[in-house]
Amino acid sequence: MDSQSAKEVDGKSTHEQAFIQAALRCQDKEMLCTMLLPTLLLAALPSTVLAHPRYPNSSDFYRLGCPSTTKPHASQQEQLEVLTNFANEVFVQHNLDEGYNTYAAKDFINHAPEISGNGTAIAIATQGPMLKGGTTEIQRIFAGKAADGTSYGTIHFKGISLKLGVGDIAGIWRFAGTCLVEYWDVATGVYNSTNPIAYF
Repeated sequence: MDSQSAKEVDGKSTHEQAFIQAALRCQDKEMLCTMLLPTLLLAALPSTVLAHPRYPNSSDFYRLGCPSTTKPHASQQEQLEVLTNFANEVFVQHNLDEGYNTYAAKDFINHAPEISGNGTAIAIATQGPMLKGGTTEIQRIFAGKAADGTSYGTIHFKGISLKLGVGDIAGIWRFAGTCLVEYWDVATGVYNSTNPIAYF
């Protein structure tokens, strides 16, 4: 490597230096360099650059069919407002069509054991009869980020169902911006307990 080339390398990061040095070593083999440089670049990058989060939120926004009423990027406060509005529409007002079609992805991923598939259509069809004639008391709602930067929100509520009785339910949603794209829930019946502050 000549002195001019050495100066070009100085001041670069370790990974940039590795790539530049690889390019300079093969510059007299133009065809081979053209074929190998993309591979050399990838090899020079740190693993943290190549790693992807488990959930690529922005791509899920489009892949899962988020409605036009949502957006792919949002603040924590905006997400909290979305979850509060969603909980009110679905669980308090029992307006499932409005709640799901305004805030949830059309093909959202659903892990709830009582619902047999993904998406808003089957969620609305299954939850409607469960909620009919009953009431819901929202206990708490919060939104925040996990250690990997993924945004989640939780709705904790007391459900009083004519079909299922009284339940203590926590529903966990993953966000892509202001859109609800993935769901889990944990539920139990409410029974007599020696703990005076059990459940709620």
